[in-house]
Formats: sequence, C-alpha cells, structure tokens
Amino acid sequence: MTRLTRFVAKVCTGLLFCLALAPQQSEAHLAKWGSWEITHRNLMKLFPDADPNGWRIKRYQYSDSEVKLLEAELGFELYPEDKLPEFFIASDAQGNFLGVAIFIDPRTKPKILDGGILTLEVGIGVNAEGKINRIKVYDYRGNVALAQDAFLNQLRGRELDSNFKMGTGGLVAVGGEPEESQLVGNAAREALLLMKVALGRRDG
Repeated sequence: MTRLTRFVAKVCTGLLFCLALAPQQSEAHLAKWGSWEITHRNLMKLFPDADPNGWRIKRYQYSDSEVKLLEAELGFELYPEDKLPEFFIASDAQGNFLGVAIFIDPRTKPKILDGGILTLEVGIGVNAEGKINRIKVYDYRGNVALAQDAFLNQLRGRELDSNFKMGTGGLVAVGGEPEESQLVGNAAREALLLMKVALGRRDG
C-alpha cells in the first residue's frame, strides 16, 4: 500500500455536510491498495450492510482555491495525487445511499519498527448525516489495541466540528502509542474535511 490518493465511489447527491470548518492541524495523505480485491474487503469492513456489488467511485479534482483551503485547515501541502481523490460510495441492496469511504495514510514521516517501515492505513466511513460511521486500521504491526474497536469506536458519531484531540472530550489514546492514536483521530477529521469540500452541498 502506498501513500498516494485514489479510491472512493458514486455521485451522491444525498450527502449533506452542513459543518463548520474548525481550524485544527493534522498530517495525512490519501492511501491506496493496488488490488480491488483487497480494497473491496476493506471497504466492506467500513460498511458491512453495503451491497457487495453496489460500490461506486466518485472522482473529484480540487480547485486551486479548494487546495488552499484544505492546506490551511490541514497544516501541510497536499501531494499532487491528493488533489485528485476518489471516494467510495456505499449503498444497500435496494440502492439506498449508506455513506462514503476513504483510505488515509496519516503519517508524513516514515517510522521504523524492527527494521521495517511501520505503516498506518486508516479506513474511514462517513454516513449520510456527515458523521463517522466506522473506522478501521488495517494490518498494523504496532500495538494491536490501535486496531481494536475499544479504541476506534470512540470516534464513531463525530462530525467535522467535533473534538478529535486525544486526551480531551472523552478520547483516550492507546497506551504507549499517543502519536499513532492522534494520527488516527487526525485521519478521521481529514476524511470529513475532504468529503465536505468535494461532496458537500454549497449555498449559492
């Protein structure tokens, strides 16, 4: 899995994010797998009720003004690939819109563990109300508690203007991994921001 951007699905007119853009720094880049089989498996973990054959991809290109907005909000420069995201759109067997998913690699500087790069790939599913539906951390080789629901479920139901800072507002970091815990929280907020700018309804 690489640190670029690609992935997500179908035009969703029902996705309304009436959320404020609260300044808060985070560091992350979009991520991808090279196989649809792996991608599909990871998507189904975010929306278990989705029609397995109903996933669609919504591609988007951020304008220069949108890039400036995102970079100001996120606190880092977007990679060229990050400016052309793909969002995965989930629907149920009846075709009803369930939400949007995206994969983010929330680390800008490599971290080494046992002689190899420690990857941190985070999948974020956002429901039709613009709230975190589920978060998953895939194939993590650090403290496995970071990938377990006891930690990840703290972020469910949060919106863009919610608190994502570990140690505050009821968010508890995984013991011994405060940095990685915060990176997961950052990824959740970034996903909401990317979706709002690309898919949110605008007035006027």
